[in-house]
Amino acid sequence: MCRLQIGISRSYAIQKIQIKYQYILNVLLRFKKEEIEVVFWNFRKSAKPEEPSTNSDTHSLKKEEESQKVIVPSPTPAKPIDQEMLQQIQNINDLRNRGLYEKSVQHEYDYITQLINKENIQQQFALEYKWAVNYTNHLKGKKTEIKSIDNQKLVGSNKVIRSGLALDKDYVALNESAWNFVMQMYGGGPEVKLPTIIKRESNVQPNSNSNTNIKPPKQPQTMIQTQNHSRFIEQKPMNQTVSVMTTPKSVDRQITSIIQSHPRNDSAQNYRRQQLEQQRTLITQGQLPIIGLKNPRYYCYLNSALQVLLSIDSLTEGILAIQPKYGQKFLSAFQELLRAIKRQNSFSAIAAQGVWEICSGKFQIIQQQDSHEFLLFFLGKIQEELVGKYKNKQEFNSAEQAWNDYKFKNQDIIDIIFAGQSTSQSFCKSCNQICEGYDPIWDLSLPISKSYTGIDLMDCLKQQYREEVINDTWKCDKCKKTNKSVKRKMFISQTPQYLIIQFKRFTSFPTSQKINDSISYPEKLDIQEFCSKGLQTKYKLKALITHMGQINGGHYKAYAERYDNWYQFDDEIVTKINGKQLSDRSVYVLLYEKY
Repeated sequence: MCRLQIGISRSYAIQKIQIKYQYILNVLLRFKKEEIEVVFWNFRKSAKPEEPSTNSDTHSLKKEEESQKVIVPSPTPAKPIDQEMLQQIQNINDLRNRGLYEKSVQHEYDYITQLINKENIQQQFALEYKWAVNYTNHLKGKKTEIKSIDNQKLVGSNKVIRSGLALDKDYVALNESAWNFVMQMYGGGPEVKLPTIIKRESNVQPNSNSNTNIKPPKQPQTMIQTQNHSRFIEQKPMNQTVSVMTTPKSVDRQITSIIQSHPRNDSAQNYRRQQLEQQRTLITQGQLPIIGLKNPRYYCYLNSALQVLLSIDSLTEGILAIQPKYGQKFLSAFQELLRAIKRQNSFSAIAAQGVWEICSGKFQIIQQQDSHEFLLFFLGKIQEELVGKYKNKQEFNSAEQAWNDYKFKNQDIIDIIFAGQSTSQSFCKSCNQICEGYDPIWDLSLPISKSYTGIDLMDCLKQQYREEVINDTWKCDKCKKTNKSVKRKMFISQTPQYLIIQFKRFTSFPTSQKINDSISYPEKLDIQEFCSKGLQTKYKLKALITHMGQINGGHYKAYAERYDNWYQFDDEIVTKINGKQLSDRSVYVLLYEKY
């Protein structure tokens, strides 16, 4: 038998002492299979008990200790030690001991994020809510004291969650790996198991003869901020529905729904099973449920831009596949939104709370904002978090060389989907040479070209890419001489997978105004005449944004193709429409997809 002696400074109940030192006991039990004798002694009132001896003088002391003795039986079977986890804990503590607090937090943040994102871990454990919030603040970078876990008030019979407790009010849920980590890192306890989960993506079908019914998760009711822009999201319980704890706020860790079975009648059961199967089909196809976005204030510009992004399956799936790093708050906010949408039923509505908050510094709530500007800003921030800021331009001998260099340095999901390349050719009168410049592009911002036949997208493209004379002074890169005027022509030297086109409807000179004329655009677009040879130049319309109103006030809507049908997204209101109903009078941004 192993004898563990613990000194205390004042009288505690034995049960509370067991909680405080549960972690020590757990560690010892992992290494020893025999029972452990734990002796508590008060060093303010008596001397430290001596080691057991055969001497009869110690007999009375042993009797005194007997009333304060707890025998902790060894577990059956003992859990295996996760050596990798122990090494990670040692690395975190080493960084702290060396005074590298921020690095230790980042290391801890990355590791628990990895654990929480583990798949196929069905057993879940409860973690006391206030401790979880304090831990979140720690991962957020706030220097806060992390005490041992105290789950005592959560314990029910057989080490399962006590009845009557509410998720994200009394506790949060962790998978087994994440629970083991915080337990080994901070100690405490006890272990409190949650009901076995049924993951929505699972291919297991409920038995038609059973009384089990799977209830789709409801819309989140409250949010508590965690690291950067992830949250613990509370689901309003019906019977007992719980969700998995996400990692800290900048991580938007997925909040996986855990469904507890409860009896219902067969007809309701079949209906719910069909709903679940429909949701599972949406996920396997890679498309999100069709949902609206709430607009409590002036967020129509943001909602319309997000609906355009949500129509790109490769973007949403690619974003969700990224393992976020500490500080990637825009990426995490977008991931949080996507996971929240995946939990919704089609034609419901949610609030893009995380995106609102993370963009509030740039886009003031009380002001009119530009949807196109937000779209590029949001994509740019995610790209910047993934690969860093774009460096100063270098000199290249060809467009192909410049493009290969750019793609090598920007192997991120945003550039893969939206990046193209524009080449400009300037003719030098002094040396009769052509100088080329190369720039990556994410969109085409087109002037509005009026004619007697009206405004057409192709006419706007022709005006943008026509040869023009630049009257500003220009220095030739080859002969180094200055030209007072120069002929310049632009063309597209690499086409993007998705082409964003904006019309310059808003002007500020000589006065601020909006051009309200109708603009016609084709369902299928070929931009071959504006591109280098050998490129894929055929596109089909995928989504668009319209603006109704004037420059100082108005309303944005989005239209997008989902599941081979067109839908109008007017904030939280989603309406299925005929493609012929697409508005040309108020179109502001177009999104085309290669085909």
